[in-house]
Amino acid sequence: MRSIVDLSHPITQGMPVFPGDPRVRATTVHTITESGYNVSELCLGTHTGTHVDVPHHVLFSEQAVDSIPMDALVGWAQVLDLTGKQLGREITTPDLDEFAPRLTEGARVLLRTDWSRRFGQPEFFEDYPGISEGAAAWLAGRKVKLIAVEQPSVDINGSSAVHKALLTAGIVIVESIANLDKLSQERVYFIALPPNLVGMDGAPVRAIAIEGMEAAE
Repeated sequence: MRSIVDLSHPITQGMPVFPGDPRVRATTVHTITESGYNVSELCLGTHTGTHVDVPHHVLFSEQAVDSIPMDALVGWAQVLDLTGKQLGREITTPDLDEFAPRLTEGARVLLRTDWSRRFGQPEFFEDYPGISEGAAAWLAGRKVKLIAVEQPSVDINGSSAVHKALLTAGIVIVESIANLDKLSQERVYFIALPPNLVGMDGAPVRAIAIEGMEAAE
């Protein structure tokens, strides 16, 4: 039986955002009472909630949201369950080694840490396990198409080294995904589509996983 699991955090006014990023603000412009219809103005940062990162985010590159290959954002993905490991401040190469046989060239990878359960708590943006530079090279060496994490960033300590390594290798990054603990399969059909924002460095996405769908390969 097919099931669809939402992997996105809801976008709401006053929601937690990465320190220094713009807050979400919604302003009523028209109402049914006054105009006969409702219209709101929405202001938010390009990295609000569950979002995609592209080269223009941290590199001197014109590769922006509108240039992301759709093939990277839609397709079969491997769910790597790291919840049984004693993760330190970083996800390292040894943490990923056991999953190597599952990652063929062009794989999409969803790293389950259950960190999304902490969304809304102060430590969500503070003590999360990032990805080590060695692990980033490991993923790049396997020519992964996409890496999605439950943490707010693949980097820690204000660095952008891992972002740069992954994006330089052509790997699309999705951060702050949610609900990987609700998946029951190791391989799911993954979709994470942003608005077609021309020239932007990132964008919120509505990410979903479909289980029980036969491979169209």
